[in-house]
Amino acid sequence: MSEKDVILTLKIAMAAIFMAVGITLSYLNPFGYFLLFGTKINPFAHLINVITGVLIGVTFSSITALGIASIRYSAGIGSIHAFHGGISGAVVVGIVSHILWKKKSKYVEYAAFTEPIGTVFIGGTITALIQGFTLEILLYYWVLFMLSSVVGSALGFIVLKILKRSGYSRDRFY
Repeated sequence: MSEKDVILTLKIAMAAIFMAVGITLSYLNPFGYFLLFGTKINPFAHLINVITGVLIGVTFSSITALGIASIRYSAGIGSIHAFHGGISGAVVVGIVSHILWKKKSKYVEYAAFTEPIGTVFIGGTITALIQGFTLEILLYYWVLFMLSSVVGSALGFIVLKILKRSGYSRDRFY
């Protein structure tokens, strides 16, 4: 088995593990999510987006976000908004972490703070378009998505720093 195959297998395994962790944190954790104006606020989904976006990249973080959103929605513990909010957040973190890794690799964890850009401004705007776009609806979803994603991205940054001290950084998966 070549080194590329080993790394691909590791990324697939990490995506599967983080899907399970994301679903477990959403469902079994009594603080996993809370309802606010009909939207399920789940900071742990954003935490997973941050960790996977930085460690295993944009493709696998998007797949992880899609898997978590699909299972949460199917099980009734997530809303339809988890798809466009979660996936867009994962994509932005994955892209920014790739750029930081190439340019300033010691700062790659700071890509965590870009997750709200994807979730709030891309995901929130898509939600507003689905709901019948007005400025009030747009701002409403931006605020709701911001509450969730800012907390999750900060927690994700802390976890990434702890993982880095333990020897688990992006370099290990590439």
